Amino acid sequence: MRRLGKLLFRIARIKAMGTFVGFVFAYCPFLIPIKKIRKNRYAVSMRHPVAAYPNHVLIIPRKIARNIFRLSASDFVEIIRMAEEIRNGDNRDFVLFINGGNRQDVMQAHFHLFTGNIAVEKGLTRDTGKTFNPQDISFWEYTLSNLRGLLEENAVPEQSFSILIQFEKGINPVVYFI
Repeated sequence: MRRLGKLLFRIARIKAMGTFVGFVFAYCPFLIPIKKIRKNRYAVSMRHPVAAYPNHVLIIPRKIARNIFRLSASDFVEIIRMAEEIRNGDNRDFVLFINGGNRQDVMQAHFHLFTGNIAVEKGLTRDTGKTFNPQDISFWEYTLSNLRGLLEENAVPEQSFSILIQFEKGINPVVYFI
């Protein structure tokens, strides 16, 4: 089963497969032979078939969206809600990580969830990010409608970027554009 998951991951990385991959996640997630952690009408989550981090989970929107520019504010709120549900009861810091442009391997919007404090590891300070309430849809409406400008404001090229959302115990999370 593990080999099949890795093979399907390699196939999913073929750029031309983006719409097909999105279709499968949107309408047929039962076809993916990897055990699901959580699934609802907005997203599906599973262990990453080729994990790069401790407790590495993928959260994939259940809609055809080649990149995050195609997601809505409510999509982000629901994905963050799922990430918090997965980490519920785990007192460790965790990260929700999104790649875009050349950093995005699979042409279906997806989020990487894993334990750790990448912001500290990368030397990012809270004042260089944007603090938010995880369920504040207006924050995501603003962020998504101004995403290109926010990338530019942070000197991050749209052709190759990541969005890091750092969750730390007891304080509101912070979004960094790197």
